[in-house]
Amino acid sequence: MTQVPFGLETVLRDAQGLIFDCDGTLLDTLDAWREAEAALFAATRPLTQEEEVEIHSAPIAETARLFHEKYGVLGSAQEVLDHLDAHLLTFYGNEAQPIPGALEFVHRAHDAKIPSVVLSSSPRGYLEAGLEHAGILHCFRELISTEDLGIFKSDPAIFAYALEVLGSPRSATWGIDDAAYAIGVMHDFGLRTVKLGKPCPGADLVVETLERVA
Repeated sequence: MTQVPFGLETVLRDAQGLIFDCDGTLLDTLDAWREAEAALFAATRPLTQEEEVEIHSAPIAETARLFHEKYGVLGSAQEVLDHLDAHLLTFYGNEAQPIPGALEFVHRAHDAKIPSVVLSSSPRGYLEAGLEHAGILHCFRELISTEDLGIFKSDPAIFAYALEVLGSPRSATWGIDDAAYAIGVMHDFGLRTVKLGKPCPGADLVVETLERVA
């Protein structure tokens, strides 16, 4: 069995619930998103970091509305949605690969009977296709998409919903994400946090991937 880093062993030992991001945490899909969004961002004025976070934390229908109504991209919000689906849905189902260490970590959590959910700004159809392709869809109690709830990922209410699904206490629930804004929201909400990539405020543990400590 692949050895999980000490810090992550602690998570597997202590966690009573796990909240996983998907893109950039479980699945290597961020480059595909950047390619799909490149034409959309090219049609906008330069955006601030806050405006980009608004786009990336929103339900996909709201993302499409922002691109069209706020920034004048394409002929309608539906055209923006169609553009994203054309670039991404097949990719998730046929090409998306797991982030190194993700499959091992998820399977070990599942074998340890730690209730887990995926919480993502990506549409449910993308999540189902990508996680089924990776062979880990069955490991999650629920796929929580901002699309279904109509709540931004930057809103603590979506993490409150995740806790209801998991049935785990806030202080013993860990959120795992590669996005600094999400780590900040989870930390402020009282969750323990694992940050993939560069350190950021609110991270209890920082790892390069779920197989290597950064």
